Amino acid sequence: MTSFDGRENAYEVEFAHREELRFKVRERALKLLALWAAERLGKSGQAGEAYANDIVAMDVANSTPDLAIGRVVTDLHASGVSESEVRRTMDQFSSQAEALLRGHVS
Repeated sequence: MTSFDGRENAYEVEFAHREELRFKVRERALKLLALWAAERLGKSGQAGEAYANDIVAMDVANSTPDLAIGRVVTDLHASGVSESEVRRTMDQFSSQAEALLRGHVS
């Protein structure tokens, strides 16, 4: 194996690791967002968990990046929660999820 092959392999491994981390951060943040939304929709306990699981499953199953967030925005619209508030909250949960996951990985 040449040093180029070794570097290429190391880069591929690092890329896969970063992508996996990015996926986990997004799904954890989305679950937190969905639980936050469920609370505002008056769903608690199993109903809140089911709503959150549905939102996360929608995100995993669909390649459209904002479909699940759009659903949360639509669901919360009648409750008076704006799209900007939902996106700001998602950003906060993303930061929390990244810090938590990096803390466990490092």
